Amino acid sequence: MEELWGIVDKIVSSRGRKLIKYHYFEDVWHILLNDIGLGVVRAPTGCGKTEAATAMFLRGLANGSRPWLSMIYALPTRSLALAMQHRLCNALEALSIDWCTVTLDYGELFMVKPYLAGDVVVTTYDTLLYQFYGIVRRGYHVLMPMSKVSSSLVIMDEVQLLQDESWYAMSLLPYHICSLLQLGAKVLLLSATIPSLLLEEIHRVIRSQRLKLRQVWDEQLKTVDSHDEASRGNLSVELREHELPSGKGLLEVLRDLEIEERLPALIVVNSVKKAVKVYEDLIQFKREGKLEEAIPLLLHSRLRLRARHDVESVFETSTPSLDPEKILLVATQVVEAGLDLDIRLMLTEVSPIDSLIQRLGRCGRRRDGLAIIFLDPEAGRHIYPEHILRRTLEHIRGMERELALSVRSLGPAQELVDDVYIREEVEKLRMKSRALIHRATAWIRVAVDRMFSRLGHETSSPLLRLGQELICWRAPDRSYYDALTRGMKVKISVKEFRDNVVRLSIRSPNEILPAVMHKIGDRDTLVELKIEHIDKGLEVSATMLKPLNPPSNRRFVLLLNPDYYELKDGVELGVVDPWHKR
Repeated sequence: MEELWGIVDKIVSSRGRKLIKYHYFEDVWHILLNDIGLGVVRAPTGCGKTEAATAMFLRGLANGSRPWLSMIYALPTRSLALAMQHRLCNALEALSIDWCTVTLDYGELFMVKPYLAGDVVVTTYDTLLYQFYGIVRRGYHVLMPMSKVSSSLVIMDEVQLLQDESWYAMSLLPYHICSLLQLGAKVLLLSATIPSLLLEEIHRVIRSQRLKLRQVWDEQLKTVDSHDEASRGNLSVELREHELPSGKGLLEVLRDLEIEERLPALIVVNSVKKAVKVYEDLIQFKREGKLEEAIPLLLHSRLRLRARHDVESVFETSTPSLDPEKILLVATQVVEAGLDLDIRLMLTEVSPIDSLIQRLGRCGRRRDGLAIIFLDPEAGRHIYPEHILRRTLEHIRGMERELALSVRSLGPAQELVDDVYIREEVEKLRMKSRALIHRATAWIRVAVDRMFSRLGHETSSPLLRLGQELICWRAPDRSYYDALTRGMKVKISVKEFRDNVVRLSIRSPNEILPAVMHKIGDRDTLVELKIEHIDKGLEVSATMLKPLNPPSNRRFVLLLNPDYYELKDGVELGVVDPWHKR
């Protein structure tokens, strides 16, 4: 064990941190050293779950005796995967491991797709499972990623972010885990706020598959709950029975809190539209001299890739372009995980309890902090399931102390989460998509048995998520846009194309957003982009489509209507309202 602690010490020391020997680390290492298929690790945010999960594989790389063929680290979002790739590369550098291959595989455009190859692979849940089942590459090509995964340590992190309004992904996750175990992978599931109900479902599904799994593992599942307190500053929580204000009301709140003395600060809201409104207010206050030191920034999911990266890099690079100690960040749910924030003051709208605890975890990480939660139920309407939001509101009133402790200790966090996510409420969530859940679970149950036949890859099924993501491109210059809508080709560098990618979410493949509609002549038209590599970049051409015939290819790219990507005084606001027809 001391050798593993030495690995962790080198990693955290390289980040300017002091080694803290959390007791649960050795419980995690016990799982990895023994014949246990699945380990579920629950620990507060900031307790080093990543280091606990990766130390044994990294030790194997360092001494030339790796226990698994590779380590596959899966996360819910691309931004988290990209941040984790940098983090693991820094860990390898700290350990002087310079011959290791680290790949990033998350379905991105124009990458040389590694198909899960590499000593260390960072990927998304979607990419891992689609490739594992052979949906990305049809026919017998599935054997390469399948054999790779079956000999690997698979770490599934931030699982709480898979939550959706129908409990759809959470319903399927136990079956996906069983498939990984059945093929022989060693799996670790990490989270700070995983509902006990989900663990019960995983237990139930594993028991139902025990005849298959018994041949692989002596013990299928072991849960590790951290009894350590996270080493962090003291967090105070205050509840306010009204909406998070904008305009003059927001200025009054900031003045009462002496905002200039509490930077860096964070304002978290539930919608892009509200985030942009609050950000515009802050810019106006700054222009009028009502904010002196504070530097307002905006972060949400509908900014182009480069604009989002520029904001995130303020907190993640050693030489940021702005002083992180002066930042007043306005953000949506995108800050709930991944960004290494150390916020002194946070204002947040109410959200479901697991989401809320993740937000609180951004505040007071290495110094004392104050978090104010605004309990307006309307702030989450049409964004979160109404009855889950209602139960959260019922259970957190008068629980300021427990909320403050939830970021430090697992017990209070688990009690709060389990009080909200009871079976009755989860069944209400499942009602909306019960038929799809049954269809998908029926497919997963036989998927592993069919992996060696072509039949298993001739039809696809919804594997993890409901809805779909539109990959859009914002032309960086009006001349590019005009050329493409006139049927001309344009040449551009890979970097410039990638920097201007914008991702928009839709609930159905047949949903057409006004933000991707274009008036060409007298017709509303979709513009699908065809991208081809040329010697020194990309050549982009356009195909005009009728709105009733959207492209069927899963990886299509659409041209974004530039009127929907908003800027104000040269500052990017992003796609604020893609559903409103202009």
